[in-house]
Amino acid sequence: MNGIGNDMVKVKKVVAITLCMSFLMGANVQATGISREIVDYSAVFDADFYYNKYPDVQETVGHDAEALLEHFINLGMKEGRAGKAGFNVRAYMKNNLDLVTQYGISDLSDYYYHYISSGEAEGRKAVGQPGAEGEIASFSTVYDTEEDRAVNVKLAASRINGMVVEPGEEFSFSKSIMSRTLANGYVVAPSFASGKVVSSVGGGICQVSSTLYVVMMLSSIPATERYAHSLHVDYVPEGLDSAIVEGVKDLRFKNPYDYPIRIDATAEDGILTVGISKDEVS
Repeated sequence: MNGIGNDMVKVKKVVAITLCMSFLMGANVQATGISREIVDYSAVFDADFYYNKYPDVQETVGHDAEALLEHFINLGMKEGRAGKAGFNVRAYMKNNLDLVTQYGISDLSDYYYHYISSGEAEGRKAVGQPGAEGEIASFSTVYDTEEDRAVNVKLAASRINGMVVEPGEEFSFSKSIMSRTLANGYVVAPSFASGKVVSSVGGGICQVSSTLYVVMMLSSIPATERYAHSLHVDYVPEGLDSAIVEGVKDLRFKNPYDYPIRIDATAEDGILTVGISKDEVS
């Protein structure tokens, strides 16, 4: 502990120097309305933790607190790396979905700065229960098992469950769940059309696509195609829904990772859970 534990004084010095240089150079230190002019990274960063957690950082950066902080600021936060045991950026996003609609997924460092500037003081939760091994993110929504739409929710979930998407491959929700016909097992249930509630075969499948879209956001997977509903839905926060209309509206994404990912989906006892994990089998 001699090296890093005692080097935190240096960490504070390098932060001060960096920020001073940014000010003198007139650098833009604003992001999404969050001031980065005065930053104390101790809420999200611990040099010992960061060094011990990432072997690649050990090899490229070494056992130096200043260099570790610089790596965390310039790369680690954007990549969503954990800088301290008490802050997990994906858990922070999942626990605070209002921030996801505000900040998106293009630069995850916004979430770290939000926690530093106000989230910690507001008591926002920054940790969560660990997921299954290899899990990138998961999310659950609730449905009524007594409604007809429950049949469609369970069927659509079963059809995307276990699907593997290779690196660079595009996933189509609409194609994956098959055509919404009575012959394919779907039933008539309420759905939206042009701002009105109507009845259609497959009504309810959008809860599955919307739950998947939330997981995509939590996994930093941008949609290549996605549409909002014409009316408010109550199963995901506003701005995180995904409308599906066969042949017209779809939810698509390309796997941005350099490894295959697997979609897991279950619908039991009124709880729909969708997850995205690194596929260890392929």
